[in-house]
Amino acid sequence: MSLELVDLRRGDANRYSWVPPFNFETAYENERWWGDVPYLFDDPWYVQVLDGGAEVARVELDDPGGINPEYVDVPELGPERLEIQFLEVATAECGRGVGTRVVRALQERHPDRRLFAYSEEAHGFWASLGWERFDHPEGERFHRPLFIQQRL
Repeated sequence: MSLELVDLRRGDANRYSWVPPFNFETAYENERWWGDVPYLFDDPWYVQVLDGGAEVARVELDDPGGINPEYVDVPELGPERLEIQFLEVATAECGRGVGTRVVRALQERHPDRRLFAYSEEAHGFWASLGWERFDHPEGERFHRPLFIQQRL
Protein backbone atom coordinates (compact mmCIF):
# COMPACT_ATOMS: atom_id res chain seq x y z
CA MET A 1 0.00 0.00 0.00
CA SER A 2 1.28 3.49 -0.78
CA LEU A 3 1.89 6.02 1.94
CA GLU A 4 -0.25 9.10 2.36
CA LEU A 5 1.64 12.30 3.19
CA VAL A 6 -0.50 14.84 5.05
CA ASP A 7 0.90 18.38 5.38
CA LEU A 8 0.35 19.99 8.77
CA ARG A 9 0.90 23.74 8.90
CA ARG A 10 -0.06 26.35 11.44
CA GLY A 11 -1.81 28.65 8.99
CA ASP A 12 -3.88 31.32 10.80
CA ALA A 13 -3.70 29.59 14.20
CA ASN A 14 -2.11 31.35 17.17
CA ARG A 15 1.65 30.90 16.92
CA TYR A 16 1.98 30.40 20.70
CA SER A 17 -0.61 27.70 21.14
CA TRP A 18 -0.51 25.67 17.93
CA VAL A 19 0.80 22.11 18.15
CA PRO A 20 0.85 19.88 15.07
CA PRO A 21 -2.30 17.71 15.19
CA PHE A 22 -0.55 14.36 15.20
CA ASN A 23 -2.11 11.22 16.64
CA PHE A 24 -0.51 11.41 20.08
CA GLU A 25 -1.63 7.87 20.89
CA THR A 26 1.02 6.62 18.46
CA ALA A 27 4.29 5.98 20.34
CA TYR A 28 7.59 7.51 19.26
CA GLU A 29 11.01 7.33 20.87
CA ASN A 30 11.57 11.09 20.57
CA GLU A 31 8.26 12.57 21.72
CA ARG A 32 9.99 15.89 22.50
CA TRP A 33 10.46 16.47 18.76
CA TRP A 34 6.73 16.56 18.18
CA GLY A 35 5.09 18.09 21.26
CA ASP A 36 6.78 21.48 21.44
CA VAL A 37 4.97 24.54 20.17
CA PRO A 38 6.96 25.67 17.09
CA TYR A 39 6.48 29.38 17.79
CA LEU A 40 9.98 30.35 16.66
CA PHE A 41 9.15 29.62 13.03
CA ASP A 42 6.80 31.65 10.86
CA ASP A 43 5.51 28.68 8.92
CA PRO A 44 6.46 25.31 10.46
CA TRP A 45 5.94 22.41 8.06
CA TYR A 46 5.20 18.95 9.39
CA VAL A 47 4.13 15.88 7.48
CA GLN A 48 2.05 13.13 9.03
CA VAL A 49 2.66 9.83 7.25
CA LEU A 50 -0.26 7.41 7.07
CA ASP A 51 -0.39 3.83 5.88
CA GLY A 52 -3.90 2.47 5.54
CA GLY A 53 -5.17 5.41 7.62
CA ALA A 54 -2.81 4.69 10.55
CA GLU A 55 0.04 7.04 11.44
CA VAL A 56 3.37 5.31 10.84
CA ALA A 57 5.84 8.22 10.75
CA ARG A 58 6.30 11.96 11.20
CA VAL A 59 8.51 14.42 9.36
CA GLU A 60 9.50 18.02 9.96
CA LEU A 61 10.69 19.88 6.87
CA ASP A 62 12.59 23.17 6.70
CA ASP A 63 12.11 25.03 3.44
CA PRO A 64 14.68 25.58 2.11
CA GLY A 65 16.81 24.72 5.15
CA GLY A 66 20.36 25.76 5.78
CA ILE A 67 23.69 24.11 5.11
CA ASN A 68 26.59 24.94 7.37
CA PRO A 69 29.34 26.33 5.07
CA GLU A 70 32.06 24.81 7.30
CA TYR A 71 31.28 21.27 6.13
CA VAL A 72 33.93 19.91 3.76
CA ASP A 73 33.38 19.55 -0.02
CA VAL A 74 29.62 20.15 0.07
CA PRO A 75 28.18 20.87 -3.38
CA GLU A 76 26.41 24.17 -3.92
CA LEU A 77 22.69 23.74 -3.32
CA GLY A 78 20.47 26.59 -4.37
CA PRO A 79 16.84 27.33 -3.58
CA GLU A 80 15.88 23.84 -4.76
CA ARG A 81 17.15 22.41 -1.48
CA LEU A 82 14.68 21.05 1.10
CA GLU A 83 15.83 19.95 4.55
CA ILE A 84 14.44 16.98 6.39
CA GLN A 85 14.77 18.47 9.86
CA PHE A 86 13.42 15.40 11.66
CA LEU A 87 12.12 12.06 10.47
CA GLU A 88 10.85 9.45 12.88
CA VAL A 89 9.08 6.15 12.39
CA ALA A 90 6.50 5.07 14.96
CA THR A 91 7.97 2.66 17.49
CA ALA A 92 5.67 -0.19 16.42
CA GLU A 93 6.73 0.24 12.76
CA CYS A 94 10.51 0.26 13.24
CA GLY A 95 12.47 -2.25 11.18
CA ARG A 96 9.80 -2.62 8.48
CA GLY A 97 11.27 -0.31 5.84
CA VAL A 98 8.90 2.57 6.64
CA GLY A 99 11.69 5.17 6.87
CA THR A 100 12.97 4.28 3.41
CA ARG A 101 9.44 4.39 2.00
CA VAL A 102 8.88 7.81 3.59
CA VAL A 103 12.02 9.30 2.07
CA ARG A 104 11.20 7.80 -1.34
CA ALA A 105 7.67 9.24 -1.10
CA LEU A 106 9.12 12.68 -0.26
CA GLN A 107 11.48 12.42 -3.24
CA GLU A 108 8.58 11.52 -5.54
CA ARG A 109 6.46 14.32 -4.12
CA HIS A 110 9.23 16.91 -4.57
CA PRO A 111 11.04 15.87 -7.77
CA ASP A 112 12.32 19.40 -8.36
CA ARG A 113 13.91 19.62 -4.90
CA ARG A 114 17.19 18.24 -3.52
CA LEU A 115 16.63 16.76 -0.09
CA PHE A 116 19.23 16.79 2.66
CA ALA A 117 19.43 15.94 6.35
CA TYR A 118 21.81 16.18 9.27
CA SER A 119 21.95 12.68 10.70
CA GLU A 120 20.59 12.22 14.22
CA GLU A 121 22.52 8.97 14.89
CA ALA A 122 21.07 7.36 11.74
CA HIS A 123 24.15 7.46 9.54
CA GLY A 124 23.60 3.93 8.19
CA PHE A 125 20.03 4.76 7.22
CA TRP A 126 20.94 7.84 5.16
CA ALA A 127 23.87 6.01 3.54
CA SER A 128 21.57 3.09 2.64
CA LEU A 129 19.50 5.54 0.57
CA GLY A 130 22.55 6.31 -1.55
CA TRP A 131 22.85 9.81 -0.11
CA GLU A 132 26.31 11.34 0.01
CA ARG A 133 27.86 12.04 3.41
CA PHE A 134 29.72 15.23 4.32
CA ASP A 135 31.50 15.90 7.59
CA HIS A 136 32.46 18.95 9.57
CA PRO A 137 36.24 19.37 10.04
CA GLU A 138 35.80 19.14 13.83
CA GLY A 139 34.19 15.70 13.50
CA GLU A 140 31.04 14.13 14.92
CA ARG A 141 31.57 15.05 18.54
CA PHE A 142 30.03 18.49 18.00
CA HIS A 143 28.63 18.31 14.45
CA ARG A 144 26.24 15.78 12.96
CA PRO A 145 27.11 14.33 9.55
CA LEU A 146 25.29 15.94 6.62
CA PHE A 147 23.68 13.67 4.01
CA ILE A 148 22.54 14.98 0.62
CA GLN A 149 20.33 13.21 -1.89
CA GLN A 150 22.13 12.26 -5.08
CA ARG A 151 21.18 14.25 -8.16
CA LEU A 152 18.41 12.55 -10.10
